[in-house]
Formats: sequence, C-alpha cells, structure tokens
Amino acid sequence: MLAFLSFSIFGNDLAEAQVDPLSNIVFLQTGQINTDENQFQISNDITVREFFGGKIIRISGQTIEGFPYITYSKVSEEKTDSRGIIFINDQFVNLSFQEKITDSKTITEKNDDLAILVQYTQRVYSEKYAKIDVKIFEKSQNKLNDFYQNYGYKQNTNISVSIINEDDQTAFSSNGITDKNGLYQTEFFIPENFKRQTLTVTIIAENNDSKSSRVLQIFSLGQQSDDGKSSTP
Repeated sequence: MLAFLSFSIFGNDLAEAQVDPLSNIVFLQTGQINTDENQFQISNDITVREFFGGKIIRISGQTIEGFPYITYSKVSEEKTDSRGIIFINDQFVNLSFQEKITDSKTITEKNDDLAILVQYTQRVYSEKYAKIDVKIFEKSQNKLNDFYQNYGYKQNTNISVSIINEDDQTAFSSNGITDKNGLYQTEFFIPENFKRQTLTVTIIAENNDSKSSRVLQIFSLGQQSDDGKSSTP
C-alpha cells in the first residue's frame, strides 16, 4: 500500500495517524540536515511518501539555501534508520544522520552551536557586486533565525567566506571577524563577461568553543544587455 502526503512540516493540521511515523524522524523535528562538513536548514514544504504500511518513509524537498535533497527512513519500534543525499555544486553528497560519539580519549570537538544568518545577493550580472552580510548568533538565543534580532549575537567570531565556481575553482575568498553586533560584511565583484553559472558560497564561523558552517548559492547571470536581460551564454 502506498500513501502520498505533501505538506508544511511546521503545520498542525495533520491527522494523528499521519504525524506518528514522522515524529520518529529526527531531522523533521529539528529542521536541519547535515553532511559530514555542513549543516542546512530545510524549508517548510516537503513531500512524503509511505511504503509498506509506513515502515519505509521517503521525504524530499529543498533546503532554504536552494539545495534539493531526498531521504529514506526505515521506521520500527526500536529505532529509525535514515539515509539520504543532497545535490550541491553539481554533485550528490551523502547526508549524515549519525550522532557524533566522543570519549575521554578523544580530542573534544568544537560545538556546532552558532547560527549563521545571511543576507546576500542571490542573482547578479557581470560588472556588479554580490554583497554578503553575515550575522552570528548563539543558536539557543535565536531560534527563529531572525537576522535583525538585537540580542544573542556573537562578536569577535572568525569568519571565512569562500566562493567556488562550476569548475571547482576558488573565485573569491574573504576572512575577518564579527563586530560588536555580530556582523561581518564582504562583497565579490563579478568581472566583465563572466559566464552564466551557479557559484557555491561556503561560510565558516569559528571561535574558541564553537565552529559552524553554512552553504549558499549565488547565480551569475552573465553580461546584462540593454533590455535588462542576460546577453552572456
């Protein structure tokens, strides 16, 4: 028997029978999925399909950064086992659903507890600037991911911004620290006749105790013609 559902994950209109299987899938509760290197926020709209009476659940959607993903979860009374992939920078990357195990003999890893909130130019023509404004908060202090929240931000946090083109080459990089308001700003100039492509932006925030990262996309639209459209292939 095959069931098909499409809904907003943060809505409250689902029947009880629909909610129960999904409540065992951790990333639906946290709103986050992870690769070995990066963390992503999933968007509200997802598509769910149930197989074998709800024992296998397939979930697909996009992150708020625009990266499509798909997961399969095997649900049982003992545990829920999930697998999945996400499409980043023109390639599929495995998602990680395993909790990190630490013991007294291992070096303590930094906490992934920084919220990296970004306002940036998502689409840009040649001979224009793509602006990237990064603001760092403690996750526990900004659960709504509000860029303009006036408390809970982290000053003196190291920021690294790198932009990779479709040839897997570094097109731009920038480093600095956040100011007293937790803000770091940079911009990237798109040169003349820069080809149309998708640029991958990786932002890393790090201080003494914490290290977090976020991946975004910027769409280079090529040279702008007189009619306001792109004239670059």
